[in-house]
Amino acid sequence: MTEMIERFAWLINADYITQNGKAVVRLWCKDDDGIFVAYDDSFEPYFYVIGDVDESDLSFKIERRGELISPARVERVKMKIFGKETEVFKVYAKHPQHVPKLRETISQFAEVREADIPFVYRYLIDRDLASLDGVRIKGREVVGGLSELVGEVKAIKISEIERVEREEFPELSILAFDCEMLAEMGMPDPQKDPIIVISVKAGDYENIINGDDEKEVIREFVKVIKSIDPDVIVGYNQDNFDWPYLKKRASLHGIKLNIARDGSEVVIRGGRPKIAGRLNVDLYDIAMRTLDVKIKTLENIAEFLGRKIDIADIEAKDISKHWKNGDREAVIRYSRQDVMHTYFIAEELLPMHYELSRMIRIPLDDVTRMGRGKQVDWLLLSEAYKLRELAPNPAEFSQPYEGAFVLEPERGLHENVVCLDFASMYPSIMISFNISPDTLSKENCDCFVAPEVGHRFLKKPDGFFKRILRMLIERRREIKRQMKELDYSSPQYLLLNIKQETLKILTNSFYGYTGWGLARWYCRECAEATTAWGRHFIKKSASIAESMGFQVLYGDTDSIFVKKEGAKLEELKQEVDKLLERLSAELPIQIEVDEFYHTIFFVEKKRYAGYTDSGRIIVKGLEVRRGDWCELAKKVQKDVIEIILKEKNVDRAVSLVKEVIEKIKAGKIPLEEYVIYKSLTRRPSKYESVQAHVKAAMKAEKKGLVYAVGSKVGYVVTKGSGNVGDRAFPADLIESFDGEAFVDAEGNVYRLDRDYYINNQILPSVMRILERFGYTDSFVTGRAEQKTLDTFF
Repeated sequence: MTEMIERFAWLINADYITQNGKAVVRLWCKDDDGIFVAYDDSFEPYFYVIGDVDESDLSFKIERRGELISPARVERVKMKIFGKETEVFKVYAKHPQHVPKLRETISQFAEVREADIPFVYRYLIDRDLASLDGVRIKGREVVGGLSELVGEVKAIKISEIERVEREEFPELSILAFDCEMLAEMGMPDPQKDPIIVISVKAGDYENIINGDDEKEVIREFVKVIKSIDPDVIVGYNQDNFDWPYLKKRASLHGIKLNIARDGSEVVIRGGRPKIAGRLNVDLYDIAMRTLDVKIKTLENIAEFLGRKIDIADIEAKDISKHWKNGDREAVIRYSRQDVMHTYFIAEELLPMHYELSRMIRIPLDDVTRMGRGKQVDWLLLSEAYKLRELAPNPAEFSQPYEGAFVLEPERGLHENVVCLDFASMYPSIMISFNISPDTLSKENCDCFVAPEVGHRFLKKPDGFFKRILRMLIERRREIKRQMKELDYSSPQYLLLNIKQETLKILTNSFYGYTGWGLARWYCRECAEATTAWGRHFIKKSASIAESMGFQVLYGDTDSIFVKKEGAKLEELKQEVDKLLERLSAELPIQIEVDEFYHTIFFVEKKRYAGYTDSGRIIVKGLEVRRGDWCELAKKVQKDVIEIILKEKNVDRAVSLVKEVIEKIKAGKIPLEEYVIYKSLTRRPSKYESVQAHVKAAMKAEKKGLVYAVGSKVGYVVTKGSGNVGDRAFPADLIESFDGEAFVDAEGNVYRLDRDYYINNQILPSVMRILERFGYTDSFVTGRAEQKTLDTFF
């Protein structure tokens, strides 16, 4: 028996395996000596049963896949249900895979709680551990006989373990990869199209593995991963594409993708690849949930994050042609650009998710696949365990409720305007009025009563949500205090900024969580009361501002826009200070200046554009975001907004639109500006309502070009009969374009419907702005005289 040792390390990942019929938790840890596994075979899966049942009711045996299973044992324990202490049964299972069947059986006569918490997550919560945070482990190093458990990695059997909170993040090694396949046309087919390039980047290391021998390409990729031994493997849509494709091609060649740290292969369950001991993060998941970019291509995301590079001179559809023609350097440049973009995106997006992983405890790769509601759920579960609060089961329905108050905006171009922001309005309201599922009261007692809706919340004791929100806000306030003492370019400042932004995101998610239909702590009354108080304070703020001589131009959810007639920007700032002082004295929420605008115009509710005193243009709700707008329409709208705000010249903006229309008629616009992109969410044959991009995909399939589910279909609209879908032509099949007509690979000639682009793309994108200044589309297209513009200046 080896002697007892103690190690301080980072907890990188967690999973479990079955050994001798028993579940064994594995904690993949990292310290200065490298990776090791701390394992624990003493933890038992369990769940709770509440209701009018006897212990004898929980003594049974049922069959599961030829095996008789039963509860391992049952305990009576005291837990809290919405703060009220209650005696319940704690039911232990012999193996985590027995829990679903036991839950199904018991649910027929009693209520089951917390049976849906994954075994490893349960372990992390109960042991007060957190992914990507420090741990102190005491145990014995085990040598030999553990190849099934940990492969060749050093192992420690845990005797004691505790969390050691760290300020910094662990130094994780990151490997990015991207695959290119040799496909004649369209999406590659894993049954027949070989992988010709796998590009890899890990820190300063770059390797573009390529060649005609696919077997050797895959083997080299496996060898590289084992050699670099990364903690995190990232890709862009690799969960849905690269990993399944690699698995299939490797299987055809009899190659094992045994790149896990325990020597096992990549495992794909429920569409999610898992690599034991490593974190597999699909950056596409993060981009889909967090980034405000309509067409989420790899290049667009890199550009949005300011990390785009241009070293490729071909497009994806040209890979096969260049490879076969001997121009392999062009393909290699394309693949290198892709993997560099992937790596750079990881550098930008992962740090915040490191902090999220630590805050809600669970592994990084699982966190990146969750929406905000689920992230809040796991945070609440961790806090509930500390309070011995029994978590409800996820809700399965939700009811609508009235949202925020919106004040109709004043039309026209306004100068010297300030936007006042109600900082963290909804969290502040929930704290001020103790809004929480466990404080909701139906009785006429000493309560906070929500305006309009009348929901009552106990003033004492502090509710579950109030305690957590206050903790999050106080932690963020302390971090921001520390930031003020640091240089904004220092590593410490950047680290703290990531932490405070993460806290802000989680804090601001609580209100929406209470009205989310899948929330464990779903409470429509909480959501409804929060928005009711929000409406009350917006209206009261507007009333106070008007009493002090301000004109309220617009109000929405948690902000109001005001100006003072004749006041220059510096004068306005002084008057605003007085307004803020009074608002802060009369309202229980913090109010601060969000922006000062030199110029701003409002189109309608939630749609406006402004030019700030810091030289930025801020646009809300006006961007042409929908996938059925072409690039030209987006560009024209952007130019119109800038001219109105910066030059204060609506006539000049109108002239620009007229110029673009003339260019369209004269055939002077390149093809790429006409292409409309939209995603396929299912196979074309599965759509009930066949939209334009679906019909374009169907036409492409007839020519051998197949689009995968989730990919973007680009199309242009041609002249002819029928609706837009009938006239949608896939852009990938176009060989040449002269400004009016284009030719496909077979020599067929089609004419672009330029009138469609003028009337259904350009005009709609700008007229909702120009109409607010008195213009009509007839005037813009030259069919009528303009008479009403002077009214607005």
